[in-house]
Amino acid sequence: MSTVGRNEPCPCGSGKKYKKCCEKANGVNIDSMVNQELEVLQAQLYDFIATAQDPMMEEAYHEYLKKMDLMKADPDIYEMAFVSWYGATQKDEEGVRLIDRFIDKTVGTVTRPQTAAILESWKELRVTAGTVEKMDDTTLHVEEVITGDKLVVKERFGKLEENSFFLALLLPNGEEYLPFAQYFIYPSIEKAAMELVKIRFEQGEFENLQDYLADQYMMLADVGFVLYNAEKKKSGKKSAVAEGEIEAPEEQEESSEQDGTIEGVEIWKTPEYAEALTALQTFLSEKGEDKAESALLVAVLEKYFYSERPTIRNPKIYSGALVDMAKNIDEISIRHVQKELAEYFDVSANSISRRSKQIWESYQDTVYELLNN
Repeated sequence: MSTVGRNEPCPCGSGKKYKKCCEKANGVNIDSMVNQELEVLQAQLYDFIATAQDPMMEEAYHEYLKKMDLMKADPDIYEMAFVSWYGATQKDEEGVRLIDRFIDKTVGTVTRPQTAAILESWKELRVTAGTVEKMDDTTLHVEEVITGDKLVVKERFGKLEENSFFLALLLPNGEEYLPFAQYFIYPSIEKAAMELVKIRFEQGEFENLQDYLADQYMMLADVGFVLYNAEKKKSGKKSAVAEGEIEAPEEQEESSEQDGTIEGVEIWKTPEYAEALTALQTFLSEKGEDKAESALLVAVLEKYFYSERPTIRNPKIYSGALVDMAKNIDEISIRHVQKELAEYFDVSANSISRRSKQIWESYQDTVYELLNN
């Protein structure tokens, strides 16, 4: 607790002398008072997002729920994770996040300047993933993946294992951070999770780590549970993930880890990959294309995803690209013009063309290998 003279300026930033301001609070630590106010503001922020009348958020809620392998088993964890992530990272039709709307609406009502300044800084929310290096009951020291940045995160964590994987939305608090709503700490999977993030980021289409994590946060949270459950069953551990534990469904318990499959879930096959493959199959079926030729295109796309592991924003670009790529294969009869594909998959013809050329240049040998089998 800092010592302040009665006639010195109050550390809360009000401009008044300490004796005429916060000394009246019976000697309460100013930092403690600010932290209490920030806790209230966090709760208000979450409620503001959760009760927002946003049709886009409602639609996204159900879309992402379908993509969850394990988080859909616990609606409470999924809902808190989705609400906090959506409000903190996703922009509405006017290009504004719900967190920005809350701050602009609320900051003028906050009387303590120190608290108001921290609230304003929440617009610079940070999405992070990394390794927990060391901790006490209220502090995590996190080394962020890719950047290697060292972050100090304050919260009532209790006793947790070091060398765990940490995934969270972080609100700035001076030189430290506060985790917003649902955060995730997965024991025992640090190496696997860090490697997964690195591979998907490096092979993806994102310019920086923040953009990647903001876009893929929900997917990474779900995959973290898959990895954690696999490790727990393998080692017999019973330690829990912070903020709740999600068990793998019973029908997955007998599955083994092989060929990229852990506990019955193909880790390499993200929801985006599955969506692209399904959209490709649906198109070929609707168009009445030859089943064997259709299976070849699907196999090529699956092989491409398995070996390259791209991070993709619009899966249907890849679906259209594989159909477009078929024009290079004399042995099959599937032919569709890019304009038709663009209209069907609701993507640009240029995107389909670029991706088609890229896959063909890299995978034509694979195509002929599959043709000859």
